[in-house]
Amino acid sequence: MVFIRRLCTDAVNRADHSLKPVLLAGLLLNALLVLPAWWREGTVSLWLVPEAWAAPALVALIGQRAGAGLLRGLLAALLALAIIAGLFDGLLQSVLSRPLNAFLDILMLSAGFHLIDGSMGRPAALLASCLVALAALGVIWLCWRLLDPGKHQATPGLALVTVIGLALCLPWPALERWGVASQLVFQSNQQRHELRATLAAHRALEDARQSAAFSAQPLPGLADRDVYIVLIESYGISALEQDRYGERLLPLLNQWQDKLAEAELNVVSGQLEAPIRGGQSWLAQATVLSGLMLENQWFYRRLLDADIDLLVDDFALTGHTTLKVAPAIIMDWPEGEQLGFDALYPADAMEYRGPRLGWATMPDQYTLRHFSEQIRPSQDGPVFAQIALVSSHWPWTPLIKRFRDWARIDNGEIFEHWRDAAESPLALWMDPPRLRDNYAEKLAYSLSVTFDWARHYLPDDALLIVLGDHQPARIITGRDAPASVPLHVIAANPELLTGFQQRALVDGLIPDQQQNPDDMARLRHWLRQDFINGHVAE
Repeated sequence: MVFIRRLCTDAVNRADHSLKPVLLAGLLLNALLVLPAWWREGTVSLWLVPEAWAAPALVALIGQRAGAGLLRGLLAALLALAIIAGLFDGLLQSVLSRPLNAFLDILMLSAGFHLIDGSMGRPAALLASCLVALAALGVIWLCWRLLDPGKHQATPGLALVTVIGLALCLPWPALERWGVASQLVFQSNQQRHELRATLAAHRALEDARQSAAFSAQPLPGLADRDVYIVLIESYGISALEQDRYGERLLPLLNQWQDKLAEAELNVVSGQLEAPIRGGQSWLAQATVLSGLMLENQWFYRRLLDADIDLLVDDFALTGHTTLKVAPAIIMDWPEGEQLGFDALYPADAMEYRGPRLGWATMPDQYTLRHFSEQIRPSQDGPVFAQIALVSSHWPWTPLIKRFRDWARIDNGEIFEHWRDAAESPLALWMDPPRLRDNYAEKLAYSLSVTFDWARHYLPDDALLIVLGDHQPARIITGRDAPASVPLHVIAANPELLTGFQQRALVDGLIPDQQQNPDDMARLRHWLRQDFINGHVAE
């Protein structure tokens, strides 16, 4: 900042009127470029973005010469792109804990619309879409206006700002430690890295299609047994390891551990690293099925198009009827058929007659009871089911209670009591302490109904895998939380748990802390390794 003060002093002393509007434009552009970086990094580590000063100085230096308009348009577009990319990068870092991938995240726009639509209503989703579009246009217009060359003559001050600004755009590690860094260079490097990662993932998908490790094979050790994989929304390891949540949830898990033991159910627990954080649960669900870490929507689309065998195909060869219970799905879902399930149960197939409760289409207790009372009895032979629960989904309102008598659930009308109990998601989001309290309570509800369901409904010869799908957003976990999620494996037959115990899972519902847990994709491969031979004792 020292050179800026010197230039400003020189401008005043020499009455360099051409430099004053350039410095003002540079100051505004600098603010527009550093604020997204502060949001992204969660700290004030960047102060000076050199292109914010070099661009208006260069345009003013060229003035009205030929090609000036083209240069002004190009620089305005680049600066606007860096600002908009920085804002979206900050948003994705805050919600999904990952950087912007400009090549793929265009696919996320519709998912964001549907999330707001489901939690706040269609008017709010349309309003948000319009505001985003207007904000983008506003940034472009503002960058164009700030690069107005005016009618000033070229001066030494303008030339000096241009030269210094352009020089500082080069990667100087020493200057970065002082808070000076080009955001155009940063965004370019980041997107180059994301492109390389995208291409590497594409190659991994192609390799998997040719690999025997992903070819469908039967699992005789699980023949004639029901196998259920239940994914609990936003159940991240932070819920157990951070004190503010652990003090609520760890005693709860200890209580359910005792109750499961009383029901003669054995349980082991551990951690797996999820491919995503903060949202996009379907990527975690598909990761479990595929045995591949699917980190974004493009990878998911490529998986569906690549015709790679999935865990669904393994169980189909074993003789299981394969079912997908997905109460969050409220639109047409052709992907479900591509995943190969024999039967799909989205929200409109669940026969729920109660109210929608915030974002959740139905409470988890209804979902689990309906599966065991209606869906499972309609199938002959063993069943493999992947069940995705929704009650602990953002915005964690309204808070509801678990019914001890499962028969009272019936068709869901008993939940009418909470029809209008949901508070404004925006108001809750603006009150982080209360938001975090609600998160813990909603997660406590989902965990309680899941373990109570296991106690009442799990067949004696079945294997139940309970898994968090991903960590919640950073406002819940903080910036440094890992991507890990808890894993609980439950069965009446202890022999079914032997392989999991050999992989650092411990007895009970509370997993040990792990620095580098296995990827969630390993779950499919564990099942194939442990049950490819029919060695499990009865």
